[in-house]
Amino acid sequence: MNFSVTELFLIVTAYLLFLFGIAYATEREVIPRRISQHPITHMLSLGTYASVWTFYGAFGMLEHSGLLFLSSYLGATAAFIMAPSLLIPIFNITNRYKLSSLADLFAFRFRSGLVGTITTLLLLLATLPLLSIQIQAVTDTLHILNGDFASPQIAAAFCILIALFAILFGTRHPSMRARNRGLVMAMAISSIIKLLVLLSIAAYVLFAVLGGPKDALSWLEQNPQILSQLTASDNDDSWHTLLLAFFTATLVMPHMFHLAFTENRSTDSLYKASWGMPLYLLLLAGCVPIIVLAGYKLEINQESSFLLLYLSQILHSEWLIIIVFIGGLTAASGIIIVASISLASMLQNHLILPLIKTPENVKFYTWLLWLRRILISLVVLCSYLFYTVFGASQQIHLLGLSAFVAFLQFLPGIIATLFWLGANRIGFIVGLILGMSSWIITTFYPVLLQQGALLTDTNIENLNWQSSAIISLLLNISAFIIVSRLTPTYPEETRAGEACLLNTMNSPSDIQRLSFETTDIIRLLTPKLGETAARRELLHATNQLELDKDQIGPLDLLRLRNALEQNLSALVGPIEAATLLEPLAKQPGGKPFQTRDIYLLETHLETYQAKLSGLAAELDELRRYHKRTLEKLPIGACTITPTQHILFWNNEIAHLTQLSAADVTDLSLSELPEPWCTLLPEFVQQSDNHLTDTQVMIGTDTYWLTLHKNLLSENADSSIVILVEDETEHHQLTDNLMHSERLASIGRFAAGVAHEIGNPITGIACLAQNLSLETDQPEVLQAGDQIMEQTRRINRIVQSLVRFAHTGQTISDIQFETINLTQCVEEAIHLVSLDMHARQQQFICKLDNGLMVDGDPQLLLQVLVNILNNACDASPEESEITITASQEEQRIFLTITDEGSGIDPSIQDKLFEPFFTTKEPGKGTGLGLPLVYNILTEHYGSIKIISPANNKQKKGTQVIITLPGSRPELKDKLSERSSTGD
Repeated sequence: MNFSVTELFLIVTAYLLFLFGIAYATEREVIPRRISQHPITHMLSLGTYASVWTFYGAFGMLEHSGLLFLSSYLGATAAFIMAPSLLIPIFNITNRYKLSSLADLFAFRFRSGLVGTITTLLLLLATLPLLSIQIQAVTDTLHILNGDFASPQIAAAFCILIALFAILFGTRHPSMRARNRGLVMAMAISSIIKLLVLLSIAAYVLFAVLGGPKDALSWLEQNPQILSQLTASDNDDSWHTLLLAFFTATLVMPHMFHLAFTENRSTDSLYKASWGMPLYLLLLAGCVPIIVLAGYKLEINQESSFLLLYLSQILHSEWLIIIVFIGGLTAASGIIIVASISLASMLQNHLILPLIKTPENVKFYTWLLWLRRILISLVVLCSYLFYTVFGASQQIHLLGLSAFVAFLQFLPGIIATLFWLGANRIGFIVGLILGMSSWIITTFYPVLLQQGALLTDTNIENLNWQSSAIISLLLNISAFIIVSRLTPTYPEETRAGEACLLNTMNSPSDIQRLSFETTDIIRLLTPKLGETAARRELLHATNQLELDKDQIGPLDLLRLRNALEQNLSALVGPIEAATLLEPLAKQPGGKPFQTRDIYLLETHLETYQAKLSGLAAELDELRRYHKRTLEKLPIGACTITPTQHILFWNNEIAHLTQLSAADVTDLSLSELPEPWCTLLPEFVQQSDNHLTDTQVMIGTDTYWLTLHKNLLSENADSSIVILVEDETEHHQLTDNLMHSERLASIGRFAAGVAHEIGNPITGIACLAQNLSLETDQPEVLQAGDQIMEQTRRINRIVQSLVRFAHTGQTISDIQFETINLTQCVEEAIHLVSLDMHARQQQFICKLDNGLMVDGDPQLLLQVLVNILNNACDASPEESEITITASQEEQRIFLTITDEGSGIDPSIQDKLFEPFFTTKEPGKGTGLGLPLVYNILTEHYGSIKIISPANNKQKKGTQVIITLPGSRPELKDKLSERSSTGD
């Protein structure tokens, strides 16, 4: 049954347009994101692994090698099952460092552009046979369906169509790390189509040809030689080699690497692939024996690789032929499209860009896209030329086998990247070249030119292909290990190896305090990218890091450089990106800032906590425990570098300084605000490791601090840890204790004073009393009464001093009476006015005559005299001293305001301390206000001082005395409580 050329062309074009429509609908979000970005969708796209080798070649493998055909399915299954320990670590590396191909991965790991170039060329050489058999399968299928055109013509037309669609699929974004949701969706649909085609054909022939499962088993029992032929294998040793080859191919084939890692968004799809892909491959593998048995029953003797087509023709089923053709077209087109895109990016980053200079006056992104389109066309052209020169006369399964053995040579590089820190670029290059040379001589060359007679012109006799594969791999591994051990490993290789071993956690051994500016970045990138593209990349990196371009600190510059390098890696390759930005890491002079990159390391550890397991997770938990301990330490702690740049800043020192850890990140001590910019650097410079009881002003408050320091290692250039203890509370407790001791001394002194003064006062009182017996003159009698009154007042003052010195003791002689506050104030003014200076002041008394309080008249008079005396002493001559009062419910507020110079805010807290005075020596004892405070406390009142009273003129002092209003029903109780000490 033949199809016309027009019909076949329409089928091919319609299918490719269908794929492009799927991709276009995905990009336009006609297909919702929840579907296109679902992990299952990405997992299904990995079904691209099932190429023509699986769709056609598996039938030839089953006929020639029996159950050995399962090796392609089982090898890939093993790779997907090991996703958590193999695929996911590779994804972490490629995703973290924006690596888009196997060549990028090896170039990053070994920090060598030469490694990337060699990997690209050898991977292209290994992939050409695989792409060739895709072209061969479609071409031979079309030739079988219509023999009017020669195979080269059909192949050329097919390659042109594929190249066009690969360009449409793969050149939508300049960066290879820009996820192409449309491509992934199209490949997922292709995988579903391949599975449905094989399942439908297998189900159809099972019942239409074999008569159902029961009849099929009966037929096999009648023809046991067929079952023996299919299960027999003379190549038992080939199992191990093929399993290893297909296992490796799953990881390193360009199209598989691109879909598994470059187009991937998260590890969820790889976790699902660990069970989903084995199930997918199992369903595909289960279809092959059923279809082969149907071929045997129909006695089809044509080439077994195209058994599906011949089977459909014998059954005279047009729909079956069409779906077989579509299935084969799906298997071939998917791998060519994705592989050509991936190979083009490798050729661009590792062959073209390092060798040529970007043309001037061109738009870089547009030029890059056109370059990639040309390279995609060249890759498809090379595949076509390989097919026409070598592949057209070869069996599909034999040519494919040589390609899979070639992929085996990249396995040592993958293992070294993930697990061997000691590998270096020289060992990798020598091993890879030696292994690939052995493959070319023993496998590739014989397959191409001698049609399977492997290595007939060598000295090793009877060497079959599996032995050749094992020998080439052993040569590769041996040379890799030996050369790596004998040659030096560069520091940058070691750092890249550590990054790979730690599952992409960026932990550089040292950093330099960078001094470049953003203009330097534009200047460096402009020759390669052009100014517009350079500014765009810089803007993208700053937005990505959420940086303010006007406030970029030294650590931000380091992060910006790293982000730029990663973004440029996806654009021009990791080595070209590192080369472009290398001048930024060089310092013009001086010693670099050598220290662990604490902040970046901490950030990555926090980011990747959930991805750590085993010992790494336990160590990370221990690190977190120690970090929390330091952060919660009740003593301020910080760590600085030898150049006095801050590395660590815990919660306590952040609370003390009012500076968070984010505020001081990467600052030097001298860049901190006062007093820390002076205190800490001076302490670091001094020889003594301890500084005790240091008084500092933080804002308007006084603090007493004790500082300690020590080196973190024996090295003189080591970082330094500083502890800051806040001793303010302890210092205040000590002051209170000293205050109590002073009060005790005052008590003892007052008791002595009272005893010494008491005797002459008693004598004066007696003489004053005798005056009334010796004369009748009114003036003399009045003077005697005044002397008696003042002696009683002296006695009460001495007793008040004694009581104040014994604070907390019961006062037994307070006599609570109802007092007219206005009269008490007027009497105090009268007494104060006896002083010459007080007479020059104007006392303005604005009190209501009805204000009554309960208290001891003499003690309250003493309070008012002290306050008024202080007001007079602080006021200039002819100034006003205003006394006002108001009552609110049961409280009376007495206000005394002067026009003096005011009180310094720094000493206001000390006004009620004994012996503290601002007056000149000999003019004040520092006991007045403390006595006032004590008397008011005994009267259940309070005192408050506001200075300055006049905020506009910044002068004057206002004293507010609060007293309870008179309550006759409580007066007796207050007196009783005072006398009993309750």
